[in-house]
Order: sequence, then C-alpha cells, then structure tokens
Amino acid sequence: MMRFVSGLKNLAKKRILLGIIVLFIVSWFLFTFGFNVFSNIKFSKYFLIFLAILAGFTFILFIISFIIPLDKMGVIIIIISTVLTLPVMWIFGRIIEIFRIFCYVANIVVTAFFAFKFCMDTSTKIDDYLYKKKGSRIFIRPIEFIIFFLLSWWFTSLSIRFFVSYPNPAIQSLARVFFDLFLVGLALLGVVFIRLLFTKKFAAYISFFYVLTFFYVFYIIIDLWAVFIFLDTVGYDLLSFFIDFLLFLYIIGSIYERVDYIKEKLKLFRADTIALFVILMKLIVQIIDILRELFPPADVVPGLILQAQILWIFFMVFTLIVGIYTIFRHKERKSS
Repeated sequence: MMRFVSGLKNLAKKRILLGIIVLFIVSWFLFTFGFNVFSNIKFSKYFLIFLAILAGFTFILFIISFIIPLDKMGVIIIIISTVLTLPVMWIFGRIIEIFRIFCYVANIVVTAFFAFKFCMDTSTKIDDYLYKKKGSRIFIRPIEFIIFFLLSWWFTSLSIRFFVSYPNPAIQSLARVFFDLFLVGLALLGVVFIRLLFTKKFAAYISFFYVLTFFYVFYIIIDLWAVFIFLDTVGYDLLSFFIDFLLFLYIIGSIYERVDYIKEKLKLFRADTIALFVILMKLIVQIIDILRELFPPADVVPGLILQAQILWIFFMVFTLIVGIYTIFRHKERKSS
C-alpha cells in the first residue's frame, strides 16, 4: 500500500499529466452523477464532445511522448498539441477509430490484470504481516487459511445454488462462472499443498486471495445486470464509479511506483507514455459508456455481455497462471 501511495506522490510531480487526470476524473464523476440526476441527452452530448477533445489532446501527447519526455514538453509543445487536436482527429479519423477499438480491448485486459494484482497484493501483504511474528506464523496463519477457505467455499456454493435455482436459463448459466472459479481455486489450492510438501513453505494467503477474487467476479456480474436488477441505479452507479475510480488510481499509482523498473526493462516505453495510454483507454471507455446511454438497455446488453466475458476470461487466466507463478515465487516478508 505504501508503494502505491509513493507512486501517486510521483504522479503529483507531473503537472501536465495530473491536469489531464483531474479533468478526466471531474468529467467522469459529473457525467455519472449528472446523467442519473438529470437524464438529459443534451447533457450527455456536451460531455461527449468535451471527452472526445480531451482524448484527442491526450492521443497527441501520447505520440509525442515517444520522442520527447513529458517533463521536457514546454508550453509551446502543449499549445501546438492543443491547436492540432481537432485537425488530427479529423484527418486521422479512420486510424483513430481502429486505435479506439484497440484501446477498448486493452482496457479490459489491463483492468483484469490490475484487479488480479490488487487481490494478490492485498492478500500477500496481510499474510506477510502475520508472518513477521512467530506466534502469528505458527497459529494465526493456519487459522487465516482455514477461515477464509471455509468462507470462499460457502460463498461459492451459495452463489451456484442461487443461480441454478433461477427459472431464467440465461441467469442459470451464471452458475457456471462460479463453478469455474471454484475449479481455479482448487487448482491453486493443489499447488499450495504441492509447494508445502516439497519446500515446507505454506502460502496461507491463497484462501483470502480466493475470497477477494470471488467478490470481484460477483461485482462483474452485478455490474453487467445492474440496469435490470436495480429500479433506481443512481446509488449503484455512484458506487460503481467509486470502485472504478479506486482501481484507476491503483493502476496509475502502480505505474509510477515502478518507474525505475519500467526504465530498465522497457526501453521504448516511459512511465509517462504508459500512463498517458492508460488515461486514453479510460477516456475512450467513458466515451463508449456515454454513447451506450443514448440507446435502450436491451440494445446494449450483447455488447456488455461480450465485455464481461472477455474481462472474466482474462481475469481467470491471470488468476490461474500468474497465481501459480506467485505461489512458487513469493517469499514471506518480501514484496511480491
């Protein structure tokens, strides 16, 4: 958590980037709040135009950042980028449209990875804290493992029975999601015991990690069907905004927490360039969300289902493959 906070402190030194992020977050919140309160199509169109221009400006800075570091971009470059925003959007409209699709898919992959990373980092940090004390290491960690394992099993079985009992076949199919999650959990559990058998090291955090992944998967499903579940979605939309906002900050903070690592391993990409791309992804997703609001819920459901399926697949891939790797790699009392 402290490393994530230090990443945000590094971000605060980037005035241009910070300005873009503040503009995006404020517009993101105002749209989420304003659309639900006013439900005004004109209101949405104004935000759509503003976000499109902001995305175009961010896109130009993203391209320039490959040549000139963001810190070295003076006022003249910023003014030139601002002036070129609309002409570039008009001239390269078709290319930008292809890039928009790429950003949309990339956002799903990045979101899945960092959602996994948050679950893993949180569970390992708590387990490392318990490992530091001999009493906790011997007694509390096994209790931690057992309690969260029982909770995860209970949550999963309850969810499967709930969705299976639903009369609607589409809702019943959601039980498969939690059954697959349960199989992934069993696979990770098997790896934990194999590691324990050969190395005498116990990855007690894995059951808490599974609980966190369960709640994230549950959130994906609720978010997909929110329009049909809640009669009044204002409260849920604000909660969803808060969760997505925290995940966005976590992604940005994680990037700037690894500035030296990125500089060493990724010669072509700077931390600022990656951050601009993440912001651009979120801007494009927000634009797509605004466009969806202009259509009836039934018309956008197929697209939302596809998005949720892709997010689910990548989240499960990261959970299984990177989860197994982390079990063998992680050393207690050391950062993941």
